Amino acid sequence: MLTQRLIPGLLLRGGRLAKGERFASYQDAGLPHTTARAYIAQGADEILLLDVDASRVGRGPDLDAVRAVAAECQVPLTVGGGIRTVADGHACMAAGADKLCVTMTALDRSDLITELAEIFGSQAVVLGIDVLTDDGARRLYDHRNGDMVGRDPLAWARDGIARGAGEIRLMAVDREGTRRGMDLDLLEAVRHAVQVPIVLEGGAGTLEHLDAAFAAGADGVAVGTMLVFSDNNLVKIKRYLADRGRNVRA
Repeated sequence: MLTQRLIPGLLLRGGRLAKGERFASYQDAGLPHTTARAYIAQGADEILLLDVDASRVGRGPDLDAVRAVAAECQVPLTVGGGIRTVADGHACMAAGADKLCVTMTALDRSDLITELAEIFGSQAVVLGIDVLTDDGARRLYDHRNGDMVGRDPLAWARDGIARGAGEIRLMAVDREGTRRGMDLDLLEAVRHAVQVPIVLEGGAGTLEHLDAAFAAGADGVAVGTMLVFSDNNLVKIKRYLADRGRNVRA
């Protein structure tokens, strides 16, 4: 059985970390490299660094932040935000990224997935899928303007994998930052649609929430608010999950 991964999710704005709720009401959460250093010391399996402003304002990745975080990493680093071209991908990899996460830029131009996969390999291309569930209906969400995207999330997941992505970062937007539990129904739906690793994100607030996500089949869970605004840390979380029989790295 593959190790189930616990992945701190770092949201980057203006060179600093931020935490909010449903991509709004952001609060400052510190410096990315010092926070990454602390999480790695606690046993993070990977680091996920997402620049939430890059695509919204039309700029490329924050390479200074990528380099600073990569200098602290002895674990894989996934970088997302503003990756619009293969040249952006090369720049992120040169700055220390191990994987590239494309979300809105892939929706804008789906050939980008194939171009990145052909250069860096499918294992290095993560398809970010932001989903908003409203009255039982699931829609892709564009965080740049808060609008829905007229594509079915499951069809997009299948298409993105067919184009070469090797992993999915699945964000339940209506749960993001709320700490009220993860969207296991969404996970199950995407799990049945594709046969690649899925990292679930959005809504983790308790140890039980994380255990439930892994029990439901998540290959990884990205956590942010739970680490920033509670007394939980990765050592405590991993100890709990191991006691529950989850296959986590000590």
